[in-house]
Amino acid sequence: MARYLTEHPTHVRFLDFARTNVGFEVEFFTMKPDAVDPAVGSAAMKAKFAIHDAIGRVSRLAGDESKTLAMRHEGGRIVMDNLSKEVSKHVQTIRDWSEREAEAAGARALAVMNPDPTKAQVYSEIRAYCASRRTDPEFPAELAELCRTDLDTARAVANAPGYLSGVNSTERHMRLKDEAIAAFAPEDVAALRHAVAVGKEADRMQEGMKKLHATAYTKAVADRIRSTHVDTAAPFAEPPAAAAE
Repeated sequence: MARYLTEHPTHVRFLDFARTNVGFEVEFFTMKPDAVDPAVGSAAMKAKFAIHDAIGRVSRLAGDESKTLAMRHEGGRIVMDNLSKEVSKHVQTIRDWSEREAEAAGARALAVMNPDPTKAQVYSEIRAYCASRRTDPEFPAELAELCRTDLDTARAVANAPGYLSGVNSTERHMRLKDEAIAAFAPEDVAALRHAVAVGKEADRMQEGMKKLHATAYTKAVADRIRSTHVDTAAPFAEPPAAAAE
């Protein structure tokens, strides 16, 4: 007896793998539930149990002798459609958390570069000094180190056009700012990266669902039901109103 509705070896291997814990981690959600926010972990676990349950149902449909082949595949489509609705809710929970936390962490990280209004003169002097050394071949490395270790220098350079500090490359100016943020707001940068990584897990789950749909049943077989279906419970035909009179 077939293990699934489709007996294609690639499909069988995917379904066998996807219904294991390791398979879920590889194909749907790589992070451990205890390594993410409880809301994210809960959403992932709910998706996991729903996916495993759905694959089990598809497997049982393959051996359901009360149904024709077309009915079994149509049943597989219904199971997968319902699963998609369920998993999409959990994907949205994960995505919403990712976007919210990434925005908050990014704002906190950027805030470290906000200038101190009492140090405007200091910042001006720092930029003047940097500009005076623009032709010194050793200064680019020195300035990079200063931006990573001295907050006043980092803020002075970051909050004014680069050329005022002797930095004529927009790319280099942004790199100095980014490196300074990483140095002075490491926890917020780490939180931002984690939030973005969690968002990618939502993408992974969606991709996993596409594979699941493609392997759980055969659409062409299921379509036979919809193309030939007769609604036996439909009301019987009645004569037109004029004929009834």
